[in-house]
Amino acid sequence: MSTTTNQPKNAWQIVATREVMVKLKDKSFVASTLISVMVVLGAILIPYFLNSGGKEYTLATTDSRASSFVTVADAASDEDTSFTATEVADSDAARALVKDGDADAYLAATDNGWEIVFNAEPDNTLINAMTTAITSTVTAENAAAQGVDLATLSAGTQVTTSALSGSENVMLAFMVAFAFAMLFYMSTVFFGIAIANSVVEEKQNRIVEIIATAVPLSQVLAGKVVGNLILAILQIAIYAVVALIGLQVTGTAAEFGWILPSAGWFAVFYIAGFTAIATIWAAVGAMAARTEDVANLSNPVNMVLIAALFSGIYASGTVLKAVSFVPVLSSIAMPRRLLTEDVALWEPLVSLGLTLLAAALLTRLGGRIYRSNIMRGGTSVSWKQALKK
Repeated sequence: MSTTTNQPKNAWQIVATREVMVKLKDKSFVASTLISVMVVLGAILIPYFLNSGGKEYTLATTDSRASSFVTVADAASDEDTSFTATEVADSDAARALVKDGDADAYLAATDNGWEIVFNAEPDNTLINAMTTAITSTVTAENAAAQGVDLATLSAGTQVTTSALSGSENVMLAFMVAFAFAMLFYMSTVFFGIAIANSVVEEKQNRIVEIIATAVPLSQVLAGKVVGNLILAILQIAIYAVVALIGLQVTGTAAEFGWILPSAGWFAVFYIAGFTAIATIWAAVGAMAARTEDVANLSNPVNMVLIAALFSGIYASGTVLKAVSFVPVLSSIAMPRRLLTEDVALWEPLVSLGLTLLAAALLTRLGGRIYRSNIMRGGTSVSWKQALKK
């Protein structure tokens, strides 16, 4: 009787703190986090540094006509790319410059137009720039010679694009949605297995029997879920900060401001989705007799997470809209819709409400399975047996 009255009311906080501290001292957890941080930073910085500094092209020419085309190409190029003409006496001298690497190409006149001579592999950027410069210049000269107003001739030919709905950055939005999906999937699997393994290890070592005399099993379970949720949020927050630092370094942070509202919704749906399934991971640990049993018993959970991953990434149209209201699946699907579509405010609110309701029901189910099997020894319990109890 005295044991019950002496049990701390907020014991889950102690359990949660222990879960966090143990994980933070785990070298494999710290190492995997650091590796992920380097991957995130590398994905942002490496393309930036590879593409930074632009490209300076030098073209060998033998007359002022060819040099003028190079000047036109340079004027039309962006600030990271430049074109410079090196005029020499004859074709042999121009080819020698290209051969020796002192020029990127030789712009030579032919009977029918112009030829760009490279030493080895042609450069498409240089080809496109010079083709545009030559075509625009010669076309304007030919039109003037024929007494044709080129501006009048090309009137009404300009083509622009627009979209009735959705993001203006479709490809980028898909890549961000893909990153959200992978974060949710990998994080829930990683921390879910950590919860299950922690439970089964305490069960194998019979430590849980000692803990249960001082702490109610419901609070032990709550502490494990909350502790791992805190770790998951902390890890994702680190990734977000690193990504922001990388964007600041590359000077592109302002260009990604449109992502922030969807990122906020992703954080909310992530917490709701993780909470919905975390207790089931604890139930898997309670059902297992050994850590080796966790893999087989977690198959139903993994199937749900894989369905969430693939439907959230590849579903479209009506199917995507439908799965964005299915708990757990919505943790990936709804943030993607918010990135790529014009979504009414009531939709994420209803979807979130359904996820929270599912979280409450699954927490109750997982808690019942956990309490029924955590003290059970011998062989593992199947899902069919666990659900019957």
